[in-house]
Parts: sequence; C-alpha cells; structure tokens
Amino acid sequence: MNLNEFYLSQISDVMKLMYNRKLVQIRGGNASIIDRINNLIYISPTGVPRHKITNNDVSVIDINGKVIVGLPSSEWRMHLSIYKNVENAKGIVHAHPPYLLALNRKGLKLDLNYLTETSLRVKCLQEIPLINPGTEELANAVGEAAKMGCNAIILDNHGIVSYSNESIYHALEIIEAIEDLALIELYGT
Repeated sequence: MNLNEFYLSQISDVMKLMYNRKLVQIRGGNASIIDRINNLIYISPTGVPRHKITNNDVSVIDINGKVIVGLPSSEWRMHLSIYKNVENAKGIVHAHPPYLLALNRKGLKLDLNYLTETSLRVKCLQEIPLINPGTEELANAVGEAAKMGCNAIILDNHGIVSYSNESIYHALEIIEAIEDLALIELYGT
C-alpha cells in the first residue's frame, strides 16, 4: 500500500511540536489526519516517545478502526468519532496542557475573548466530564460535543482535543492558543 508521505510527516512533526511545547508528556497525547478519498486515518502511534516519532512510526487505520499499519494511539476511537460526526474535519490534536488542566481543576472557565488568538481560532469550547481514556464512552461523548460545532473540547481532568477543517497545524494552533490563555488567566487573576 502506498502511504501518503505528506500526512506521515505532518503527524510526526506535530507530535514533536507538542512535546517541545510541553503540551504532552513523553508518551502522551495524539494527533491524526484523515484521507477522505481513501477513508484512511493517519494517527500517532502508541508507545513511541513523542520527541522520537518518525514517519515510519505513524499508524494508519481505516474509517471503521481496522488497523492497516502500526499500533495506533489508544484514543483512536475518539478520533474516528470526530471524523464521523464532523464531515469537514481534516486534522485532530489531543494534548494534556498543564495550565489548562490546572485551570480546569480549580473550576475556572476560560474567557475566549480575553486573548485575540483564542477569539479568532476557537469557535467555541465544550467541556465533558471525566470519562476513562480510550473508551467507547469517551469517544461517543467527544463525538457528540464536536457535532455541536465547537472545535475544542476540554476533557475534564484529562486534557483537550481540537479539530480543524483547515489542517492539523490549525488544530494544534487552537490548543496552543487555549493553553496560552489558560496561563494568562491563571497568573493574571
């Protein structure tokens, strides 16, 4: 099977960027891109340190979750659920940003209008309660939240997932902007 090298390199690049930006731990977080023509999802692997992911490590699954190549992230169900519920989603990023999690833990809410970057990039922010990672239950809850039109979803005491109809890099920008806002709101109050 011929895999799309462009997608493979974007997944490995985004995972390294997230790790370097401290948005994920060494084996945490995940990212994916959908190839809607071939109904394939390129997704970060499980078990590979985020700063060392190469194109050869990236996994590929079909739209039903059948593994084509590699060992996909344990959150593959969540990615599939978003792609099935948001027809124009092109890329998804899931991170564990510490400032956002601290804000979430304190029960504080973000004011998206406080920072230009969030007001421009984030359509709306949905929040779902704590659900075990990697489960069908989490996937269904995230899919339903995404269907409401919010391109960023806080997973209570877990992290955040964002999607973009532009690119995987735009999905990452959304999370970066939200994490920057969380830092500003934590220290600005």
